[in-house]
Amino acid sequence: MPKGQEGRGIIDACLQALGEVGAVGGWDSSSPDGVRLDGARLGVSVTGPVDPATGRLFTPPNTDSNLAGLDLGADLARSTGLDVRVDRDTNVAALGEHAFGAARGVANFVYMTVSTGVGGAVMLDGRLLRGVDGVAGEIGHISVDRVGPSCGCGRRGCLEAIASGPAIARRAGDLAEEGGPLHEILASGRALTGKDVDECAAAGDIAARLVLESAARAVASACVDMANAFNPELIVIGGGVAIAHPQWISRACECVAREALVPANRAGIVVPAQLGDDVSLVGAAFL
Repeated sequence: MPKGQEGRGIIDACLQALGEVGAVGGWDSSSPDGVRLDGARLGVSVTGPVDPATGRLFTPPNTDSNLAGLDLGADLARSTGLDVRVDRDTNVAALGEHAFGAARGVANFVYMTVSTGVGGAVMLDGRLLRGVDGVAGEIGHISVDRVGPSCGCGRRGCLEAIASGPAIARRAGDLAEEGGPLHEILASGRALTGKDVDECAAAGDIAARLVLESAARAVASACVDMANAFNPELIVIGGGVAIAHPQWISRACECVAREALVPANRAGIVVPAQLGDDVSLVGAAFL
């Protein structure tokens, strides 16, 4: 789903994308809304919490609150004639990894993404864990440091507030020391990025290294918690930030083997995701 757009703009963007695909596939795009594919199914992956039964978005903690209450599923179904299924992007990603990726053939696993935000999904006995409101699996809002930085959800020390790309950049900026590589970037007037923090850490910047160490430790701690809570066969980690730091995954694997209650004798429980940026496209086909 396009980011940075509100309400009707999101619906229109989805319809435009469907129309473009329809033009290639030879579907009928002559209806007033531009697309009619009556009887077919459309899978939609969205950021943040959503009611999968209705396709209605809840208030997202760290994205545009104007999306809260958007009836994305109903609006798209009404405009297209499709059987529309809407789900959180991490659930959709878990379906993709389960079908064709790192968790193929695995009935019990946890999926975690570390990227612009931190999220997750849990599959137990071959089925996604939903919870009473359909929003189970919000791993990013597990507190791993009760005196840590504030999170957009209102708590402190959430995994997302420590390990996400924006959080890494923000914390590095707060800790930047005068004369160091981070401070030089800030002095130029440019906003820090996660990539800047990586490069500054490689150049020896102490603050950058501390922030990345904190993020790696937080991810590993969360993985131990997930292993204890759900006893999964695998913990699959994806997302741009995690994939850019493969050492985080190997460290988490070591921590789970050393600290988790049950799978301590099982090697290789934490693994990288395999489907990359296409994971939601693949997973949406299984909604």
